[in-house]
Amino acid sequence: MDRKVGLSIVRLQNVYGDRRALEIAKEIGADAVDFNLDNKDYRNPDCIYSKGDEAVIEYYKGLKAYADELGLMISQTHGKLPGFINNKEEDDALVENSRLDCLATAVLGAPVCVIHNASSISMGANPDPELMHRLSFDMFTRILPYAKEYGVKVATETFGDAVEYESCDFFGNIDEFMKAYEDIKAIEEYRDYFTVCVDTGHSNKAMRYNNPTPGDVIRRIGSDIDVLHLNDNDTLTDQHKMPMTGCIDWDDIFDALDEVGYKGVYNMEVKLAHFGDDFLIEHAEFAVKLMKYMLKKRYK
Repeated sequence: MDRKVGLSIVRLQNVYGDRRALEIAKEIGADAVDFNLDNKDYRNPDCIYSKGDEAVIEYYKGLKAYADELGLMISQTHGKLPGFINNKEEDDALVENSRLDCLATAVLGAPVCVIHNASSISMGANPDPELMHRLSFDMFTRILPYAKEYGVKVATETFGDAVEYESCDFFGNIDEFMKAYEDIKAIEEYRDYFTVCVDTGHSNKAMRYNNPTPGDVIRRIGSDIDVLHLNDNDTLTDQHKMPMTGCIDWDDIFDALDEVGYKGVYNMEVKLAHFGDDFLIEHAEFAVKLMKYMLKKRYK
């Protein structure tokens, strides 16, 4: 099996622009990228999303052609966060922006767009469970018809804690996460277009609130995992550090991924500005080298 290493390039995009970010990813040895779309909003007149579908298609078609020329895979995109917040105007805007995320994802040739669920970060430390599940169900069932139309999947992401409230994020609770996920997967029309992104750092933080280890989260979700946000931390803050620089058991992560038959890209979502913007490229390059080393050492 050819195990490919991917990198979330949001900071590179923000500092260097989309095309140069793709070039840098190729230059540092990444096989694939997680391309960021989260900062796009059709309500911003300076944003490509405000220019209409044809402009969106033209722009991302050009980036797809450039990635192909570089020999770089766009393995996933990162769409909107923070999810529904129980505000009609904002929630309606999120649906339209997510439609455009799905369109851009399809044009970029990426099979999956990661979109965050409703979160305690927006809804408070002890949100009403019925409300949270309703927001989750309404949000994804409004977005998934576009995923189906454009031929891509939407991935819900594992959550961790809500630091400002010193509590577990509502969907950081693996039981609540799985209930929300399975409620939507039960709808036959959308089953093939809904999947999971495991964020190892988020799941590591949720352990403080009697949730499973990141490895056991992977085992619990199983073969429904299509994409990854691999990162490390100390369980206390969302550090998004490189693997092997926090307290996650990476042998157990790889064991779990093997057990569930994961065959996707080993994509890292690390804070590339950890040492400041002057070291973005160096940090990114070392992260890619580290993951390739880890995979080579394990799988020979």
